Amino acid sequence: MLRFRSKWFLAYKLFAVRWPRDVRSTLSFLSILGIALGTSLLIAILSVFNGFYEEVQTMLLSEDPHVRVTAVGAPQMVPTEDQLAWLLENEQSSQLLLRVEGKAILMGEQGSRGEPKLLTVFAESELYSSQSEEGVKEFSDDSKAPDRTDRVLYGDSDVSIRDGKPGVLISLNQANQQGWSIGDPIGLISAPRLQQALTSVRPTRPLMVDVRGFTASHPITGEPTATLDMGLARRLLRVPVGGTSLDIRLHDYRDADSFVKDMAESGAWPSDTWRLQTWYDQQKSLYDVMQLEKRGATIILFMIVLVALLNIVGSLTMMVIQKRKEIAILRTMGLTTEELRSLFWLHGISMGIVGAGIGTLLGVGLVWLQGEFGLLRLSTDFLLDAYPVKLQWGDVFTVLFGTTLLCMAATILPSRRAMNQKPIQALHSL
Repeated sequence: MLRFRSKWFLAYKLFAVRWPRDVRSTLSFLSILGIALGTSLLIAILSVFNGFYEEVQTMLLSEDPHVRVTAVGAPQMVPTEDQLAWLLENEQSSQLLLRVEGKAILMGEQGSRGEPKLLTVFAESELYSSQSEEGVKEFSDDSKAPDRTDRVLYGDSDVSIRDGKPGVLISLNQANQQGWSIGDPIGLISAPRLQQALTSVRPTRPLMVDVRGFTASHPITGEPTATLDMGLARRLLRVPVGGTSLDIRLHDYRDADSFVKDMAESGAWPSDTWRLQTWYDQQKSLYDVMQLEKRGATIILFMIVLVALLNIVGSLTMMVIQKRKEIAILRTMGLTTEELRSLFWLHGISMGIVGAGIGTLLGVGLVWLQGEFGLLRLSTDFLLDAYPVKLQWGDVFTVLFGTTLLCMAATILPSRRAMNQKPIQALHSL
């Protein structure tokens, strides 16, 4: 059996070409160039998809809870003390928010500017507990609203009642469309109140609130929102007690799946009564579409690599034809079919490594330049200024491994042709 170093030497001597006079050298160059181009594009495009995925995920996680609990077949929910004790004593949970959410029609005071608009009304109150040596003793929400300072773009985050008037936080884009300013009175009519107005002869007056501040709309959907005090939201949306959902934030959002699994295994959250959703489940359709687009782009870009591999097949096939004498001499000297096949593999792998190596350096360089300088810009109407990129080394190694396997596969047909060649016939034909 030939040693590995000897195989490399024979491969070099057998496949050596005189560039640029030899046509095979041109095909080899085009093969390496195609592999390098395909590899670099794969790495760059996959990094762009990863960047968009991370940006969208960050935006959604700023609004969506890490875990959301809702009641099955019921518009509202009231968690038990045992359930809250389990959640509050769990080391993974960092915050529990009882949320009331529903649709409402937003309108200005009679005679003011602006047309009625549909928007999402919500309120949140943080659940906390009194602790003792025995553990959790009491629960309360006491209208303790979480800190909304970071959400407010302009104005005050306090929506409590002042001088007999409740406050509201309105999406800035909605306020601009309606021409509202801080301090303006606006009216809210929920779906239950609207239904009552349509079925009753008595007029239904909107709930009047004062604009206290402006917030950003949903980062992805752009849906306008109105934030109210918990008691006022319950009154508006006809939620007597509890809330419409229990939102849980964890210390690490990546623990959501294991956290939900622990909740289900605890027995306190039977699946026929409670629906447990992770942050991924809440936006599953969007995340799935992004993953599907990434897979589709990967398949399309791999076609570029396949075109380059066809050049490798052509180059090796021409080599078999032109090197019949050398191959026949090696066969008569005792070179086995397996050793001959390994020579082809070495040649194909070497071309793949060179092309993939150049493509990897080029792709990583492009990703770094885009990340540092934002060379490719986006429209001014978009949420981001430039194409986001995130290099994942798992994708890089996958591309390198896949390219190497394809290069090995490209040597199958030429190697079979060489192995089927009879040494005596090849020598007599020359």
